[in-house]
Formats: sequence, C-alpha cells, structure tokens
Amino acid sequence: MKILLVNWSWYPSGGDWTYIANIKKLYEANGFETIPFSTYNKKNEYSIHSKNFVHAYDFKVLNKNKTLANGIRAIKTSIISKNALKKLDQILEAHDIKIAHLHNIHHYLTPAIIEKFHSKGIKIIWSLHDYKIICPENSFVSNGKICEKCIDGSFYHCALNKCKKNSYLASALAAFDAYYYNSKKIYDLVDAYLCPSSFLKNKFIQAQFDEKKLTVTNLCYDIDIIDKYRKENPVSQKEKYIFYIGRIEEIKGIKTLIKAVEGTTIQLKIAGSGPAELSLKIYISEQKISNVVFLGFQEKQQVFNLINNSLFGVCPSEWYENFPFSIAETLLFSKPVVGSNIGGIPELIIDNKTGLLFEPKNILELREKLLLLWNDEEYVTELGRQAREHAYMLYNFENHWKKLNAIIHPLIQVPNEQ
Repeated sequence: MKILLVNWSWYPSGGDWTYIANIKKLYEANGFETIPFSTYNKKNEYSIHSKNFVHAYDFKVLNKNKTLANGIRAIKTSIISKNALKKLDQILEAHDIKIAHLHNIHHYLTPAIIEKFHSKGIKIIWSLHDYKIICPENSFVSNGKICEKCIDGSFYHCALNKCKKNSYLASALAAFDAYYYNSKKIYDLVDAYLCPSSFLKNKFIQAQFDEKKLTVTNLCYDIDIIDKYRKENPVSQKEKYIFYIGRIEEIKGIKTLIKAVEGTTIQLKIAGSGPAELSLKIYISEQKISNVVFLGFQEKQQVFNLINNSLFGVCPSEWYENFPFSIAETLLFSKPVVGSNIGGIPELIIDNKTGLLFEPKNILELREKLLLLWNDEEYVTELGRQAREHAYMLYNFENHWKKLNAIIHPLIQVPNEQ
C-alpha cells in the first residue's frame, strides 16, 4: 500500500524533517511503500521520485528584492501552485496512492493540493508542525511578542501589525492566504490532524477545528541511533557545562538565559545560528561575560557530543514551542532540561521529574533553577533517569505506530496487524 509523504523540503531542515525521516522509516517497517512529494533543491536526499518534485520560487530571495513584479509573482505561486498541481497529477497517474500524509506545505506546494487529493478519494492526514493554519505568521508571535488576535479568524491583524518578517507585503500575503483557504473550507477536507502536543491540539480547538479530527500522537524518534551513539561514546568528564541548542533568535529567550548565568560559575555553551546571534555576541562582549560560549551551527554528531558530555540542557523559549526535538534528544540522553513553562514544553519537562520549569522571561527564577542543578549532580542524575523513561514512552516507534495505525485503519480499512 502506497502513502504519499508531502513536505516543502526533502533534506534536513529542522525538527519537521527529523520527524519525516522517522515516520518514513516507521511506515516502511510496517509494510507500506512511501513516495515523497516535495520541492526541488540541490540539498535534497536522493529519491527516485525526484523527477516529480516542484521547482518553486525562493521566497527569501523575493522578500529581499521587494518589487511589484516579485510581489505579484509571490501572490500567484504561494496561494495556488499550479506547478505543484501539475506534478501531483503525474504522481497520481503513476501510483495508486491511498493516503497523503501532509507536513509543511504552505507557500511552496500550497493547500490547493488538498482539493486534488479529496477529488481522487485519497485520505488525508496532516501532521501539524506549527500553527500556520490558524495563525498566518505561524508561531503566534507578532513583533517579538505572543499574539492570538487571529485565532478567531480575524486574519487582517497579521497585515495591520506586519507580523510576517516586519513586511506589509509578506504579512498581507499571509493574511490573504488564510482568508482564501478558510473561506473555501479546504481544511475541512482533511480526514485527520496529528498533534505533537496537547497544547497545540487545544489551540486548534480554540480556533473552532473539529475536535474529533484532532489526535495527540506526539512525535517519534529512532531511539536506537542515540543508544548506539551512547554505547560507542562514553561520557567525558573533562569539563562541566550546560547548553542551549537551537535557532538564535529573540523569542527563544537566549538573552534571558545569558543574564541568568551572568555572574555565576555556570559554564554555558550555545549551539546554533540565527538573526540574534551577532547582537548577543556584542552583548556578552560589552558586559564582559566570560562564561558563555557561542559554538555556531553544529552537525548532528557534534550535537550528540555536546549533549552527551553536558550536565543538563536549557530551553528558555518565550513563545508557544510545540514539541521541540532538541528537548526530546536531550531527555533521551538521560539529561534533564530546565525549560520555560509555556506551549508544549511542560509536556516534555515534568517539573521535578524530568527537569525544572520556570516562568518565561523570569531571570531570577531561571538562575535559581540553574544553580540548583549545577550544585547538585546527584539530583541531576536522578532527573536524567526519569527524563529518559518519559521521553522513551513518548517517542518510541512502537507506541507511535499504535497511535498512527488507530487513525489509519478506519480510513482505509486495512487489517490492524499491518
């Protein structure tokens, strides 16, 4: 039986790709054939189906070169991609697809493909990696602050507040996209939505989505990869440090974290890149902060090294994080995490069990929690043991397949044991 995996990228591009690579492996382990549908990129993973990938515009380039022509081009291609529909016809002619499993499709493949699937009798499931369908900006962040003004369908707020890239054009386009597809009731055609967190599910219920179609499945992870790494790489005791891994931007709360460790003996390593990196480096230089080190972007092996040899991790986000893989990986390494009590984070970080929670932006509370763990390695070890157990339960393949198969089976009436 064939399942179409649909995502804007077919190369490692973040947490969404981590899940897609794992769900592909999970489907195939349970007897399904997976066929990718994505956009063309030189970085793509090899696929014999890449001839049917979509050649899409690079909207980052268009946004940098703001002209009327580029604006019209963006509107024409990001609302309805005729190229994606044409390529999709070729795939559906060549393959008997039973299920389309959607991931991130806006702008490049566009929700217009949903109508195509529905007209062909193909069942549609959609893994929700963000809030794009109910928030045109996609993260409930407007100009650096949490905002839910659009959740009742008042998408014009996105344009008025320049929520998208601080650009009227990009924000107006995002608002128009939301109005267009909501007015056509395209999202009602989806058979099932997979929610990585209860928090995200509740936001979609708040936005009047059909609760019966929303299921909390969490995500899945090939835990054997981490276990193999740990077996081959014993923990080094050369240095004592904590870490942050992720994108370097304001809403991630990294400045709050830096201020929390300032003046303490805590050694902090920050891995990642992003728009706030330069300003934060200037800040630590001006403040003469010597216990914070920026490592830049790290490959997966380097990330594993960083986690494996650390004391614990930190996730100080100040927005509605969904279900971060950076936390999941840390917990699977038997390392606790100190994290913000916001979004889906508390579903991973159970206070005083798998880590410690603090109120977002509260520098003093964060410092207190960090020092508590920094000075009590026995407590860190106990939290780490419980962290591994909790993450394993949420992310292992067997549990995830049970949840996924319970959704698939009624849609296509395959035997439960498949």
